[in-house]
Amino acid sequence: MNRVPLLSTRKLVLEALDRSSVTRFPIKAMYNSLLGGIINDHALMSIPIDDHMAHRGHSVFDTLSVINGRAFILQSHLDRLLKSASQARIELPFERQKIAEILKQLAASTGLQCCKIRYWLSTGPGSIEVFPLPGMSAFYAIAFEGDARAGNTDIQKEFTSSVPLKPKLLATMKSTNYLLNALCAMESQDQGGHFGIMVNEAGFIAEGPVANLSFILPGRRFVTPPYDDILRGTTSLCVVNNAKELLNKGILASVEQRNIHIDEAKTCEEMFYSSGDTIHPVLEWDGKKIGSGVRGPISQLFIDAHLRNFENPALCEEIPYNLYKNDL
Repeated sequence: MNRVPLLSTRKLVLEALDRSSVTRFPIKAMYNSLLGGIINDHALMSIPIDDHMAHRGHSVFDTLSVINGRAFILQSHLDRLLKSASQARIELPFERQKIAEILKQLAASTGLQCCKIRYWLSTGPGSIEVFPLPGMSAFYAIAFEGDARAGNTDIQKEFTSSVPLKPKLLATMKSTNYLLNALCAMESQDQGGHFGIMVNEAGFIAEGPVANLSFILPGRRFVTPPYDDILRGTTSLCVVNNAKELLNKGILASVEQRNIHIDEAKTCEEMFYSSGDTIHPVLEWDGKKIGSGVRGPISQLFIDAHLRNFENPALCEEIPYNLYKNDL
């Protein structure tokens, strides 16, 4: 057996990091509260191995879309992040407003008018025990290329998952404990699907592993599951509001947020996921076409309404690109 190299100097470590970062996900910038700044060297974008986010999954996260130089529904995302942090008993390393400013400045540092940001609150480093150390919480965020306007693609096939649901505490909290979510998606992709559709033991629709589900039943009836035992999706909240507008216009006959059994759900004429500021119509479920097997007209109306949301000044916050104009 060849001797494992001993990276005994910073020079050797940095050289190894450069080699290992070549094929990584193309992150444009990272904020690390342990360092107190933004990193744009890809090889240095990392967290400590003793961070409880890494070895215990004791952290929560959320996402943000920047569209045309503006942060979309940032406050809604922060509401969910802070609620999840409270559920997970994670101390905030600093106040909400500073988190908001860090996220906007991180986006500004990339110079991208459209990008995605994912961010985490962790109980932080300092031990490898099951319990975290007090006063060590950390905040991390990464910015990468992505445009939510282009993400409203059709899912050709989908499958019901056999993976069990998470308990309510974890299901309603956006924690990094996503093992069951990942297994659900992998099971669906093994069959040629994408996300997978999770149902509870009684056969009622829950959610996808990273998405909420909505159905257009015969008679133009809109139904989506309640948030009692699933994640309250920020995109789903926009969808429900848009559904009420379509109801007022007479396009939908009814709008309900209630339990829906898989047998009833499979009578739908259209269905779609809402996730990550995008809407994904599903065209086939467990080998049977949904409606005519193409994107339905009502699903398209939901996509159109959501795209208009991106232009609503009341839902957007400007990114301060001027702070970094001399660094780009």
